[in-house]
Amino acid sequence: MVNVVVVGSADRQIEEMLTTSGARVTQLALANLSMLAQAGARQPDVMVLDLRGSANVPPAVTAIRRLHPETGVVVVASTLDPALLLEAMRAGVNELLADPLTPADLDRAISRVAVQRPATEAGRVFGFVGAKGGIGTTTVAVNVAAALSALSKPRHTLMIDLHKAGGDAAVFVGAEPRFSIIDALENTHRLDASFFRTLVVEAPGGDLLAAPDRAFAGPLDPAKIRVLIDFAASIYKYTVIDVSRSDIAVLDALDQLSSIAIVANQELATVKSASRLAATLRQRYGCDKIKVALSRADRQADIGHSDVERAIGSEIAAVFPSDYRRVLHALNTGRPLALDNHNDLSASFTRFAVQLAGATSAGDARPRTGFLGRLTQRRSAGG
Repeated sequence: MVNVVVVGSADRQIEEMLTTSGARVTQLALANLSMLAQAGARQPDVMVLDLRGSANVPPAVTAIRRLHPETGVVVVASTLDPALLLEAMRAGVNELLADPLTPADLDRAISRVAVQRPATEAGRVFGFVGAKGGIGTTTVAVNVAAALSALSKPRHTLMIDLHKAGGDAAVFVGAEPRFSIIDALENTHRLDASFFRTLVVEAPGGDLLAAPDRAFAGPLDPAKIRVLIDFAASIYKYTVIDVSRSDIAVLDALDQLSSIAIVANQELATVKSASRLAATLRQRYGCDKIKVALSRADRQADIGHSDVERAIGSEIAAVFPSDYRRVLHALNTGRPLALDNHNDLSASFTRFAVQLAGATSAGDARPRTGFLGRLTQRRSAGG
């Protein structure tokens, strides 16, 4: 499958044509084109630049072609103006198409310039988002990351605490980071392996890109989040992201993730919140990417596992038993439980990590049947 980045397109025509032809398409604003013009930037197979509202080729195209000659560039223009043709040729553009644009013309141009990229397998990225606060999402994310780290040697696992305020992953691994996710997002134009090493801290169970100590004012940039995730996948076999459920920009920037696990428990309000969150994420990313993980599970709870599944509309992919004493001890010592697999809870983290890594299937017991029908009645009541 050809990976195509469409730059500066004001409508969905080009994306629809490319998707129909089988390409994997992402969008990039023209203002963010310079992100691709960096030495460490991960490149698409082909960049389609929509210049139908402009008479000039952006200078960043020249830099991209110089630093990344394997990246094909197709320009779509209103007319085949001789001055634009000369400018495009000097910038290293491979193909220039003019309106009216047809699917056949675009497909042939993409086929001509697509280059077989080196066979390097991108790492896999897993997200964890809590249905509510305080239900153990960070505990799950940190411990699954630690378990994945044992599977990824010598290529370390990365844990990203994607909260602009209130992230606690550093506490869970006993780290005192100097830099944070904000520093990475503000320097996406500088990302390379050596610079990134200065931003992360080595912790038990892998590397950590921490949340900031102080709240960050203003929204996070989804385009920069995507660049960061792409970069992480280029150097780590596994990346685990603790995602903020309250930041819409973050939830809308998770296209590259292999899966997104919604962490819930057996409390009524949390299950209802998980159901709403699952519906939103399925609509944005499809059903296959969305998983449900049950934290602090209790087989004797009023709300059974099957009640949770019916309410959220997904099978439970992982069950993490409740063990408050061990979790608190691990937090106080700054060592993830998954590194010491001598109890049911740490074993459950390892099973889910193995499941995500694709080595085997996790074998949790089938959940028992519950009885709270009002969990599923919210759909007909509109709530």
